[in-house]
Amino acid sequence: MNPPRLLAYLMSAFAVLAVGIVAHTLTRLVPLPHMSVLFLAAVITSAALWGLGPSLFAAVLSVAGGSYFFYSPIYSFDVASSQDIADLAMFLLVAALTSRLADGVRRQAREIADARVKVQGEALREALINSVSHDLQTPLASILGAATTLETLGEHGDQRARRDLAATIREEAERLASYIGNVLDLTRIRAGQLAPRLELVELADIVNGALRRKEKALAGHVLRVDLPPDLPMLRLDLFLMEHAVANVLDNAAKYSPAGSEVSIVASVQNGEVVLEIADRGSGIRAEDRERVFDSFYRGDAHAGGPPAGTGLGLAICRAFVEANGGSATVFSPGPGHGACVRLCLPVQAGAHQTAVAAK
Repeated sequence: MNPPRLLAYLMSAFAVLAVGIVAHTLTRLVPLPHMSVLFLAAVITSAALWGLGPSLFAAVLSVAGGSYFFYSPIYSFDVASSQDIADLAMFLLVAALTSRLADGVRRQAREIADARVKVQGEALREALINSVSHDLQTPLASILGAATTLETLGEHGDQRARRDLAATIREEAERLASYIGNVLDLTRIRAGQLAPRLELVELADIVNGALRRKEKALAGHVLRVDLPPDLPMLRLDLFLMEHAVANVLDNAAKYSPAGSEVSIVASVQNGEVVLEIADRGSGIRAEDRERVFDSFYRGDAHAGGPPAGTGLGLAICRAFVEANGGSATVFSPGPGHGACVRLCLPVQAGAHQTAVAAK
């Protein structure tokens, strides 16, 4: 008998013992002519939780215990009447029926869970196909068009036009690489392959690296950066956190109109470094504040047109931040009033002293 099954039989025996102790206590207070009713509880519990075998075992133990401790002659297994036989037959029948019903319920629950997983998988696959078909085809079409035009111009074409076409190819290739990178990051997250390489870093290095990545996306916005110089150093994976912050900045640029402000403010609160990235864009409804972290979810379009992208930025951001021991949340006064993504990063003991020494 394997250990899980042995444990099930031991738990059934324990259930019978527990009922026997309760029954013995009750008989000292009030007379109970039908003690078998109490032992039914152990049989039904065993059938519902551990199946047919342990419940039959509990039935036999219940009848034996009842005969020995409660039915005359006391402390003897002699059958004084047909009561023991009737009890055993009833207990075995209840055990069989209850275990059969419990097995049916468990099987139905598994089928429902499998169906739910299948539906979620189909939804994820459909979202991925839609993302690939739209968001990857768009930069590919631009690259193909620019390359074809560049080829048509030949070596003697206008130099400025050639440079513009080459710039278009480079920008769209970078955009395509970003989309593919997000899909690959999602694959790593779902496969449980996130293994942060922790090192002492400064938040300013993370933010500056993210700003360099998203320089073009933020070119049409007013940036306000407030990073106090005395922030403690953090033990984080620099690459993952820079990627997470870059995704938030990309989202802020995407969902706010040109010329609006994007602010990056850091502070120390309750033993954590809190980084808040706020925009003045379309905002987020209260019911969507968790959904924005779902894979492939896209918020409402802003006045400038529908947002581009795979809908993976914030999902990847939260996964990367949580992999570093932090948390990511979003809040907004409401639609039309902008949104703020808050990243809370843990500070290790002694980090303030480390930061001071590093200056």
